Parts: sequence; C-alpha cells; structure tokens
Amino acid sequence: MLVAGMVWAALQSFVWLDHDRRSQAERAVLQAEAATVRARLESELNATLSLSLGLSTFVLVKPDFSQADLAQVAASLIHLQPVIRNVALAPDNVIRYVYPLAGNQKVLGLRYLDTPKQRDAVLRVIREQRPVTAGPVELAQGGVGIINRIPINFVEPDGGSRYWGIASVVVNPYPVFEHAGIRTDGAGAVRYALRGRDGLGARGEVFLGDAGLFNDPGAVLMDVVIPGGSWQLAARTTMPVNALGLWVQAMLVLLAAGAGMLTTYSLQAHQHIRSMALHDHLTGLANRRQFVLRGQDLFSLARRNGCALTLLNIDINDFKSINDTYGHAAGDAVLIHVANSLRSCCRESDLLARIGGDEFLALLPNTSAGAPLDALLERLNAEMDVALPGADSPIKLRISVGAATCSLATPSLEALMSQADEAMYRAKDNGRPYAARLRHTPKPC
Repeated sequence: MLVAGMVWAALQSFVWLDHDRRSQAERAVLQAEAATVRARLESELNATLSLSLGLSTFVLVKPDFSQADLAQVAASLIHLQPVIRNVALAPDNVIRYVYPLAGNQKVLGLRYLDTPKQRDAVLRVIREQRPVTAGPVELAQGGVGIINRIPINFVEPDGGSRYWGIASVVVNPYPVFEHAGIRTDGAGAVRYALRGRDGLGARGEVFLGDAGLFNDPGAVLMDVVIPGGSWQLAARTTMPVNALGLWVQAMLVLLAAGAGMLTTYSLQAHQHIRSMALHDHLTGLANRRQFVLRGQDLFSLARRNGCALTLLNIDINDFKSINDTYGHAAGDAVLIHVANSLRSCCRESDLLARIGGDEFLALLPNTSAGAPLDALLERLNAEMDVALPGADSPIKLRISVGAATCSLATPSLEALMSQADEAMYRAKDNGRPYAARLRHTPKPC
C-alpha cells in the first residue's frame, strides 16, 4: 500500500509538472506577444508626441501665424501620422484654432478651465510644464480620442518665461489599438485590457477590454509608457491549457508504477548493501569501518573544543569456551546480549561498535574518568546475566574493560584505540573487570 501510494503521488507530480511546464511555455509566448503589443503602442503614441512637439515649435517660431499657416503645418502632421484626428491651439487655455475645421467647429471657443472633463488634465499640464496624454475621453465634437497636450512657453528678453497656452493633438485610439494587435471586438487568441486613463497607470480607470483581467492570476500585466504617464496592459490567452489524453495518462501510470517499483527496489538494495558495509550483521552495531569514520569526527571535535572523550574496549572473557560448551548459537546469543546491554547503558550520542569476534568499542563524548564512568561500568556488569540455548539456567558473563581518555598528547583516534586495547589486556591479565589509562581530565562540554 505504501509503494502504491508513493507511485500514485509520483504520477500526480509528473502530471502537474508537465502541466506547469506547458503553462510556463504558453505564458512565455503570451509575455512575448504582450511585449510586442506594448512596444507598438509606445511607438505609435511617442511618434505622435514627436509630431506634437513640432506643432509647439511652429507657434514659437511664428507667433503671428494665421489659420492658413496652421492648416499647412497640421496637414503635414496628419499626412505623416494618419491616426491624428485633429490639432488645436489654445492661447490662454481657450481653443482658437483647429484643423481640420470640418467636423470640429464645436470645439472653437472651448475654455479648458471651464470644462469639468478636461480641467484637471489641463491644470496638470500647466503645473508640470511637460507634455501630458489624456484619455481616451469623449470629445466635445463627438467621438473618442486620446489627447496629447504640450505647454507652450515663450522666453522673455529678461530670461523669464511666459506661458502662451496649449497645443493639442487628438489621436483616434481605435486604429492605434488595431495596429498594435488589440482586437477591440474581444476576438482573437489573446484578450487584452487597458487601464490608466489620463496616464495614471494602475491607479487609472479601465478604458478598454474586460476589467476582470487585471485580477486574473493567469493574466500578464505590463506597463505601457506614454507621454506624461503610463497605462497598464493586461493580456490573457483565450485557449485553455490542453489536458493529457486518457491513453497518455494510462501510459504514465504504467511507466510511473514501474519506475516507482524499480526505484523502491534499488533504494532497498542500496540501503541493505550500505548497512552490510557499515554495520555488524549479527548485532546491528557499527563495524570497524563505520567506527573509524564517525569516530574521527568525534575525536576531532573533542580535540578542537578541549572536551572529554573516553573510549572503552570491551572483551568477553572465555568466549571460546562458551562456543565450545553451548554451541555457536549460544555464542551468537551472548554477542547480541552484550550489544543490547551496551545500547541500554549508553546514550544515543555514544558510538558503539563490534570490531572483532568478541571485542566491542564504546566511544563516549563528554565523558571523563570518575563517578559517571564507574556508574556506567557497574550498570553494564549488572546486565551480564544471559540465558543461553542449551543451558539450564542463566550464566554470568565476565567482561574485561579497558578505558582510555583523549588528551592533548593523544595524536589520533588510532592511538586512543591502542591505549584502550592495552588497558583492556591489563585488566584481563590482572583479573579485574576494569583498567584505565588516563592522561588528564578534560573539561566537560
């Protein structure tokens, strides 16, 4: 059941990863298309601005111009940029000149500061003294337009500045949107929306498309820089991400199930091999190789911090006679009992190992000679009663223990092991259960 659950989870992750990858790919395509639309919008509107600046230059160069002069210049501008609907000049913020006149007569005499819908935008131009784009707005003469207004200032002989009025260029927005790739009818593979009326960016009103796109997590948002402000563009693909077919999902189930079972088998085999390489197969304790690997780290840490580190070398006395008398099964039971006794008497931080037939090692961090070590050995000796197969009653095992404590004079873990081994043989020769070789008492950590 566990393996089946893991395979099912792996399958789901594969499906979602593939779904996410395709979603990211489609989003990248969407971002590229939205970037193209943004670039076209900015290019179109900034090109209009450059022509608008030419209109202000015309006024500065020829302040006594006539309607005919304006018509000649404005016609040239419209020829260069056909999206321009009309141009107007408003000395003292009152529209006095407009081209073409046909269809735009209603704006003549329009006072900007007396028109609520245009007052704020005009005041912004006067206040900031730079070109500002307003709209799209409903025009006084009818229709919708984007208005680019440029303040006109004359430099006086004394170096001061005199505000003359405003030059306005009205752009028909729909050809601009169509040329940029935005379908105003909402059709097409990508849906677009624009907000930021009067160049207010994300704070402005939505003036094109579905306002819900700006709250859609699947939509791409981009800022469109326009003269005097910015718009925000939202783009969302209308094509849903295709789901995998049933037969593909079935194939993924089979492949994932096979891969999951193979992976599980490989991990189990690897763990088993690693355990066999680093642990004693009978007792489950560390073998000599693992003891040396982990013991080197504990030894280096103790030397670096000046902490106590004690090594116990434990040998079972007359172990051969137990094998000879009760058989090898009894000998194995003795080894397992000693290993379990070490586990129960020692801490989890202690490193326990069986490195030979009946030889055990216990590396004890933050342990020095004294009452705690004596108490450990007493507990260990107290647990040496073991019931053996073929024996009428439990027997009392006798062990010899050699202890060695790391000091500044101990050059390596191998040297500490040699000292503990010598102490163990002294204890065995003297018939005592415990012998120690202590150089100094390190500080506890």
